[in-house]
Amino acid sequence: MFLGYLPDCASKFKKNEVLSKVFGYLFDALDTESEMYKRICSLEAGAQFEVHFDGGARAIEQAYYTKSPKEAFYESHSQMVDFQMVVEGREIFFVAPNSLCEIKTPLDSKKDLIEYYPSAFISSVQLFSGNLAVFESFDTHAGGIATDSSVTLVKKVVVKVPKEYVKLGF
Repeated sequence: MFLGYLPDCASKFKKNEVLSKVFGYLFDALDTESEMYKRICSLEAGAQFEVHFDGGARAIEQAYYTKSPKEAFYESHSQMVDFQMVVEGREIFFVAPNSLCEIKTPLDSKKDLIEYYPSAFISSVQLFSGNLAVFESFDTHAGGIATDSSVTLVKKVVVKVPKEYVKLGF
């Protein structure tokens, strides 16, 4: 997992053309004057819009209400890396290593989705506007969790990038 404020981690996106386009897209999503920002912020709860990039990457612009931790949906992906960035609102993400989680539903290769039971080994991070979380194949994650006892509307972008384009190594 990688967590960073988008304007501070621009250099990570210079590794290839696909990531460069993803950065441009994410940067535009935060520009209050851009059509993309206006489109995302106009989404109603439950709505989503998809944007496709060269190289097999795609963005899902979405709006939803946060939920209680008991309603968390734990997942990971084998072929795609999730770039999750809130545009408006705040949410908590739970994260744990796959190796410490029990699989509930094995890999559905059509959806590139593995579902897990809740784990005792989770950590949590808060996403706010411009805060970017990147989840690799070994990261079990559950988002959309309310930051307090009140439910709030979150408007965000999830960019799914084929893992061969993403090298977060140290």
